[in-house]
Amino acid sequence: MEIQRILSIVLLLIFGATAATGADLTLVANGEVKSLIVLADKPSAAARVGAVMMAAQIERISGAKPPILPERYLTNVKLVDGEIQATVRDLTPEVFILIGESGLTKMLGVQTEGLGAGGILLRTFPNALVLLGTDDETPSDPNGTRYAVTTFLEEVLGFRFLWPGELGLVAPPRKTVKVPALDKEFTPIIGQRYIRSAHYDERLRIGLEFLGLSKEDSDKVEEVIRGGGAELLTWFGWQRLGGNIGLVSGHAYNYTWEKYHIEHPDWFALQSNGSRDLTDLSPNRTRLCKSNIDLIDAIAADKIAELDKGGKKSVSLAPSDGGYATFCMCPECKKLDPAEGRAIKLRDYASQERGYILFDYVSLTDRMVWFWNQLATRITKKHPDARLTVYAYSVYHAPPIREKLHPNLAVGFVHMNYRSDAARKQALEDWDAWAKMTKMLYWRPNLLLFARSEGTPAIYAHKLSEDLNYFAHHSLIGTDFDTCTHNWATEGLNYYVLARLLWNPDASVDAILDDYCQSGFGEGWRDMRRYLTRIEELTDGIAKDESSITAPYTPAVVAELGGMLDAAAEAAGGDETARRRVEFLRRGLEFTALQNRAFDYHDRHMVEALGAEENEKLLELQQEKWLLMRRIFREEPLALNAPMVAYGGEAHFRKLGWFGVKTVPQAVIDADEEGLPVNDKP
Repeated sequence: MEIQRILSIVLLLIFGATAATGADLTLVANGEVKSLIVLADKPSAAARVGAVMMAAQIERISGAKPPILPERYLTNVKLVDGEIQATVRDLTPEVFILIGESGLTKMLGVQTEGLGAGGILLRTFPNALVLLGTDDETPSDPNGTRYAVTTFLEEVLGFRFLWPGELGLVAPPRKTVKVPALDKEFTPIIGQRYIRSAHYDERLRIGLEFLGLSKEDSDKVEEVIRGGGAELLTWFGWQRLGGNIGLVSGHAYNYTWEKYHIEHPDWFALQSNGSRDLTDLSPNRTRLCKSNIDLIDAIAADKIAELDKGGKKSVSLAPSDGGYATFCMCPECKKLDPAEGRAIKLRDYASQERGYILFDYVSLTDRMVWFWNQLATRITKKHPDARLTVYAYSVYHAPPIREKLHPNLAVGFVHMNYRSDAARKQALEDWDAWAKMTKMLYWRPNLLLFARSEGTPAIYAHKLSEDLNYFAHHSLIGTDFDTCTHNWATEGLNYYVLARLLWNPDASVDAILDDYCQSGFGEGWRDMRRYLTRIEELTDGIAKDESSITAPYTPAVVAELGGMLDAAAEAAGGDETARRRVEFLRRGLEFTALQNRAFDYHDRHMVEALGAEENEKLLELQQEKWLLMRRIFREEPLALNAPMVAYGGEAHFRKLGWFGVKTVPQAVIDADEEGLPVNDKP
């Protein structure tokens, strides 16, 4: 390794004046291929994918596709005055595109030393373009070469992927493809850049049935989201999301009721009615008696068994959210809750036949940390290096007062809320407090679920930029965002901005916004920027006042926003693709106009009963909205995830007599951002 490093330095000293300098490299000239993509004889998986993607996308914009060859097909290879000379079958390439590490990259003195996990290198030589990453050298993020190809396609050739599907892909056509001098190295500072993607599940099934649609209809949409394989990655893969910090997370105790309740009914949470029977209180989202030592011993044994299987290094200790059972109120559990803890409210379903009551209590974080510490102490006797993941979430997001974290506990910080400025301020303070307790802190927020039930526009790009940048430089090791719900016409900018910032949290959010508009909307970009800025202003107003998220979109505001879209479409002129993208966003605004009116009825009904005439108008409006949701799904399904909105949002209108075209099945129990159920007890 030391010899190779010295050789690299010598080569760079000899050829350094020509590397990344001189005339442009021509990959395609007037539709004729002038370049050859070269891989190592045994390339990394990332290099193979990167080479296929590079060839396909050059062909997309120029009509000419560079061939791909492993370097063993090159003969008489030598380096003369910094240029690669080689005999290549019947090809006479003017430019060698070297993707991934190979013998040729070593000959040029290029190596990945100094790059971290997921790191990339882009460099030009007199007749070579080098794109590579750390790949297999960094198993926690082995896709560096693929990231390098994406970076090249964006920064040099002008590609962008605004949202999934062909309409969201920006690929500026050109008959001649030239590359200027390049010399770029970059390593992402966030070790895990993960955004969950909503897929078909029980919730979506209910929403589809509500709209008279099928799983086959949904599968067609998911096919678009999955992308085109190596030639065109998923939107998530294109955005260089990736990396793995090696933490197993998720709700850890859903199995316990089925496994233990018959022999050990005393292991479960004592409810207000004096019972520990959770049969009718969502036993699949189990609440436990966390002070019970026998329970702790049993769960510790379960987790040790998990770690024993396949040499696992991490397991989750995080509780379930949602459900109808409240947390244990037995005397021993309550002793674990400091009286001076942060004030919270808990829901009690057990004391009523229907619905729930709220009661005042204090933060449960100390109780949780005590429980986690008990488990960690037992587990680490067998697995001293195990990383045990927990959540700062729901009614236990406040930092603990008495308890200290076991050093093997990794904390997923869930609490952050852009619907409330006050809640956001508290969350930022809480982050700092948790960061002082652990070096294993990752961000697992529900921010992207802002309007999943309502489907109306929301943009919080600047807040997201400020917070992610701060976290990235204050203990953040990775992210797990829940969830991209694919409302691309109303919330898609958040997904896009987030992905760009995860790759580089120091990037300017205003530059990202300008680029998004300029890349996607041609000469209409200024009006589109005004449109998106106005939505962000409205979203900020919601957070300031903690108001309904549908309320700002009055007919006057919708007309104002529609005028901006009209202006953007007119300014785009003959750019048909830009105009189509404007109309894509308009679908979300059309739906928003109806949703505002519907929720206005709904909110007034919560105060006073609607009269017969108003109720009839509401049902007519709901029918109109139902038809629009079906039409959007058929024509532009990524503009709005209509089945998801139907599942979550339309439930609000059942009390007003709206059940769609048929009775909707009882929804599975869901949870909001604080881990509390969305739907009332049936």
